Amino acid sequence: MRLSRFALRLSIALTLPALAVPALAAPKVVLKPKDQALSILHNALKSADFAARGMAYRGAAFDKANKDLQKQLEDGMLDPQWVVRRGVAEAMYASKNSKWAQIIKEALGLAVISPYDTLPALDEIADKDAIPLLLAVLSDKENPLQDKIMTALVNRNRPNLAAVLVAALNSKDSLAQATAVKGVAQLDPVLQPKVLDAVAKAQGGNDDVVKSLLAVAEKTDDRVPVAFLSAVKSKDPLLAARALAIRALHDDRTVAKALLAVCQKATGKDQVELLNAFRRVAGKDDVSGLKSIINGAPSPDLLFAVYEILARLGDRSMSQEAAKLAESTDTDVRATGVFYLGWVSGPGRLKEMHQYLDDGIPAVRLAAARVLGYIQSPVSVAPIKEAIEREQSESVRLELIKALASIKSKTAYEALMFFTREKDPLVRRTVVRALAESGESAVRPGLQNALNDNDPRIRAEAVRGFILSDIAQAVKIWERALKWLPRGVMLELTHELTKTMEGFLEIALFKSGADENGQALREEALIGLHLLPESEGKVLHKVLQNSDDEDLRIRMLTALFALEGKKVAPEIKSLALSSGPRSRVAAIRMLGKLKGDKEATELLVKFLDDTDERVRVSAALTLLGG
Repeated sequence: MRLSRFALRLSIALTLPALAVPALAAPKVVLKPKDQALSILHNALKSADFAARGMAYRGAAFDKANKDLQKQLEDGMLDPQWVVRRGVAEAMYASKNSKWAQIIKEALGLAVISPYDTLPALDEIADKDAIPLLLAVLSDKENPLQDKIMTALVNRNRPNLAAVLVAALNSKDSLAQATAVKGVAQLDPVLQPKVLDAVAKAQGGNDDVVKSLLAVAEKTDDRVPVAFLSAVKSKDPLLAARALAIRALHDDRTVAKALLAVCQKATGKDQVELLNAFRRVAGKDDVSGLKSIINGAPSPDLLFAVYEILARLGDRSMSQEAAKLAESTDTDVRATGVFYLGWVSGPGRLKEMHQYLDDGIPAVRLAAARVLGYIQSPVSVAPIKEAIEREQSESVRLELIKALASIKSKTAYEALMFFTREKDPLVRRTVVRALAESGESAVRPGLQNALNDNDPRIRAEAVRGFILSDIAQAVKIWERALKWLPRGVMLELTHELTKTMEGFLEIALFKSGADENGQALREEALIGLHLLPESEGKVLHKVLQNSDDEDLRIRMLTALFALEGKKVAPEIKSLALSSGPRSRVAAIRMLGKLKGDKEATELLVKFLDDTDERVRVSAALTLLGG
């Protein structure tokens, strides 16, 4: 039925107002924090920010039921950026997907990525999984980077290093074993004594490993203990004897009886060298055993070695024989008599020893130099200095300089400064060490010269000298030295000088570079701070508060959390709220370690709405428990 014109108009009039009324807005959907976190991570899978993308992939472990997401995770294995693939590997490990190992193993075989970048991916992997993976890499004959990987493992010095080395040394694969042996040779007795102990206890009968352990000990300063050698059980008599001799040279007196027994059986030059080591640990109850060595027809060198030890022990029973030797027409044995009589008589034969410095026989001059070094009389400074200047024999010259260095007088130190530029590095180091220990302001020009030496260990001795005698100048020198300071020196100084090193460790944290050497020095400084427990927290807080270096702030925050636990929560929250982007992200990730802290959880929820994508993603991942 057709509508009338009126009805049509009425219908339109009634309809138009209804059409003019705007549609009601759909209610805003408010996601729960964990749902919002998952949404943020899903969206970040395509992020142009590689770090954000890597964290987003790591978050896939929290949405295992999402098959599409798990497919994306598989696709992420092909991402060209390592930081992204690392996130994929971590997610797969958390999801019990065995392909995580493939990702890390492939990365460890790429020359374009440093092992220092790839190995951190294993830091969160359980040792029961990480160590087999490393063994597979070290035994992979198609991987050309085993040596670089092993060097990085040693230098990073993570808690499982000993277990990794022992497992590799126990491996049936010859390549893994050989690489691990090279790794053992790179260990540092100052920085890694526990690792060396573990390796020696596990492999003390493996001669290849023993050779590496001995090499480590031989290049170690004699002031540093080498207790790990006590676990050496080599069946090779030469290696076993060498181990005893090195321990003796490091003043391990527990080896005295065993070493004397070895000395009695040895022959030729080996016997003399062993006796020279035994000299450091010999005791008065060894006298009869020593005398038995020279029964028969000993060589001149052997005779000297035994008489020298007897004299140092204060034994006077050989005085008559020594007098005959000193007057003998056999020039090869005169030095033995001269040394023995000079040593047991002391200052009473000082004038004779000065005269012997002109003797035509080098061995006699050497004997006189050793006696003068024992007497340590300032009267001997001028004769010794003159003898050094005319001496042609390198071995005698070294002994003369040692004698001069042993005399504790200003005139001796002033004389020593003439010899800071000797060709022999052992001579230069002897001189600089004596100058360093003098504490005399007059020797500082000599120490200054030594700072330009081409041997870093000699430069380190000079640095030590300034720390001992001129703290104000030492600060500037220390800052420069951080560019080249050998590993272990900082810790040696901390063991020796304790509280004096607090400020220098602080400087090392502030001033060390961001390269691998600088990072290693920072780690060494942190170990040094452990030796100063009353200063450790104070220094870490100070560096954290005053540094603008993001890497350093992250490291300080990590160290503080390890030291103080939840007490450092205010610092974590402060950095999470306002700092550089990298340290802010690191602090946000640490908020997850503040279990039960309501404010930390509230901050994570707040950061889900931050304008910085990396902040949002790190907060989302942390909130979910990653």
